[in-house]
Amino acid sequence: MLRRCRGWDYRQPCIYQITLVLADRRSEALGRLAIPEAAASGTEQAGARSVLEAAASSYIALSSAGEAVMREWREIAAHHPDVKPLFMQVMPDHVHFIIQVLRQMAKPLGNVIGGFKAGSSKAAIGKPGLWAEGFQDTILFHEGQLQAMFDYLRDNPRRLAIKRLCPDLFKVRRNLCLDLGLPPQAQNRPQCFPCSVPGAGAPGFTGRFSAIGNHFLLDEPSKLQVQCSRSIFAYRRVPKPGGGKKIERDENGEPLVAVATPEFEEKRDELLAAAKHGAVLVSPCISDGEREIARLAFSSGGSVIALRNMGFSPLCKPGGKLFDKTANGKLLLLAPSAWQYQTAEKPMTRFDACVLNRIAQLITGDGAAEINYKGMTPGNIDRLVRETVEKEGAE
Repeated sequence: MLRRCRGWDYRQPCIYQITLVLADRRSEALGRLAIPEAAASGTEQAGARSVLEAAASSYIALSSAGEAVMREWREIAAHHPDVKPLFMQVMPDHVHFIIQVLRQMAKPLGNVIGGFKAGSSKAAIGKPGLWAEGFQDTILFHEGQLQAMFDYLRDNPRRLAIKRLCPDLFKVRRNLCLDLGLPPQAQNRPQCFPCSVPGAGAPGFTGRFSAIGNHFLLDEPSKLQVQCSRSIFAYRRVPKPGGGKKIERDENGEPLVAVATPEFEEKRDELLAAAKHGAVLVSPCISDGEREIARLAFSSGGSVIALRNMGFSPLCKPGGKLFDKTANGKLLLLAPSAWQYQTAEKPMTRFDACVLNRIAQLITGDGAAEINYKGMTPGNIDRLVRETVEKEGAE
């Protein structure tokens, strides 16, 4: 709740999305999630489709404290004429709201938020202490971000309903034990790892993972590894404010393609055809091509096991379109337990990429891709994998 944009002047005009959480999140003092009983009652029999239908009609029934917080938020402009409130979504244990700073302010935005927290706490419970320390902000710099944020906040009650109707799919599992076999290595190409041959592999071992989603996808008999070189597919990228580049997208938010070779198209078509017939795609989602195939598999109703190079926060949940895929049982996010969650983005190192690619091979078995690890011997890569996945993570 203390995340800030380093170097940004929080007095200047901009649009911000702000999140505040209750000091006691277990109390859910601001309201309760209401899911119409008629819709929710059929979820056990009808499955994922009924869950999504039930969640679509859910809403937050505000408590007296929640109504008091909403009234105080509407009065922000009366106390701070440089600020315009645009939208608020009250949830049982937190609030999200969007405000616009209209002109340069004498004091930073934190003063406005601090005043709102003090006033709403007094209005809701008659004393300080309603809110946890600090706040989290997202600065809406770019075209399209405002509408996307409106849509995201309005969708909060539905997503919460899905999580409560499908709790196992959204629970972070620690130290999930997974038996990993060791496929045999190629005899004549010591740096390449082919698909395994049934009965010819070395003895397996147990790996420990953190996971979110449908872990039963690991039990599916047909699993195929997604592995694409960066040379055969790439998204278009454009400069972004502050340096670096970002993926360029169309008006619907879909990524634009810069390079797609015939080799990629053949691999893509084969994997998507298999996914359409029930195969689970296993991907570290490292290269653009691997991410593109996962995206297309989701859009056609396929199932994906996606590997990550760091763990999950206690309240982590898949974002964007991946949320509904999780509710449908079509997604499993998997990370070695030894790789803990961290707040900052973790760069994908060569070590991470090698380990994740090898894990994907071990999970898929006969469906593994052949990979040249460029200088790393089979013994070294397997040793690194074992050292990573056999460590027990923090509960």
